[in-house]
Amino acid sequence: MPAQENARPELKSLRVHSADGAAADLLMAVPSTARIGVLWLPALGVGARHYEAFATALAEQGVAIAVHEWRGAGSSDRRASRACDWGYDELLSEDIPASLAAAGEAHPDLRWIIAGHSLGGQLAALFAALNPQSIAGFAFVASGSPYWRAFHGRMRRILRIVPLMMALVTAICGYYPGKRLGFAGREARTLMRDWARTARTGRYQDTADGRDSEQALAGYAQPVLGIRLSEDTFCPEASFEWLLGKFQSAPLARELLAPGDFSSGLAKHFSWLKDPQPVAERMAEWLRRFD
Repeated sequence: MPAQENARPELKSLRVHSADGAAADLLMAVPSTARIGVLWLPALGVGARHYEAFATALAEQGVAIAVHEWRGAGSSDRRASRACDWGYDELLSEDIPASLAAAGEAHPDLRWIIAGHSLGGQLAALFAALNPQSIAGFAFVASGSPYWRAFHGRMRRILRIVPLMMALVTAICGYYPGKRLGFAGREARTLMRDWARTARTGRYQDTADGRDSEQALAGYAQPVLGIRLSEDTFCPEASFEWLLGKFQSAPLARELLAPGDFSSGLAKHFSWLKDPQPVAERMAEWLRRFD
């Protein structure tokens, strides 16, 4: 997948409809030489268009990418409200499968892995574990468990309080007004309660059909890549390792990127979105094992 063999790919969007009628755009970049594709899940409250630079950088490495849009964000036709609610179950059972199916139908010759950033990494982990037959591997960037015990100092204190605050705010508003509160966007109440449960317990709840999420993670046996950024205070090493530690049967690969790896001199939770080349190169190198 050498970068020099691939001209700058064109970014295209494909309208995707979930089984329950929700719709959003899937942003795709597919180089002509690609043999594998990445279904990419964004961070909480971050629209797919914020990953355009990363999509281009990865495609220039010869890897196809399809950037999923979260329900309620960007091009999605849904907005969280008291009357419009969803949680991890809808994302895992409705929206992500729809995007993966659309990407596969558009490019049936490609093998697909699932990957994500921050919350997208957590949900990619759950989807991979619960649907191992659907993908060839799993990767995440700047992600980890929000479990409060995996943090120290001020962040630990915040994560002890935030779940209680979310329960109160979502009960009053019927949704989570993240832009007003300085964390995430306008989010569905059940989604934020699902997140808060993991922050309190360090565990993922069982899925709606009764499958044990923690058991599925422990039994997942396909390749896993975790890329950590050394200045990431939202997903520090202990948080990163807590998530990776759930994969007891998978071959694990770890990569650490420091400020010196980036032209910006920053290695933070969101800084790499404007300087994505080092992340794209590390991911593409790992993906060569699938050739």
